[in-house]
Amino acid sequence: MQLSMTRSVPRPNAGIIDDIEDADEKKGYEPEDLTTFHQLVRHLVVDGDRRTLADMALVGQRR
Repeated sequence: MQLSMTRSVPRPNAGIIDDIEDADEKKGYEPEDLTTFHQLVRHLVVDGDRRTLADMALVGQRR
């Protein structure tokens, strides 16, 4: 007779990383994204950039 000491493998479930990511996604957009955008706009205003959004889109398409 052969005895083996085995146990069943537990079902995988969401770990701590998944919990953190879920909580982060519920918060919405990160504040640093908005801060970065405001810094860009401030820089363009200080430099006197007078391009319109349409002008900027055209430049981006030429690349």
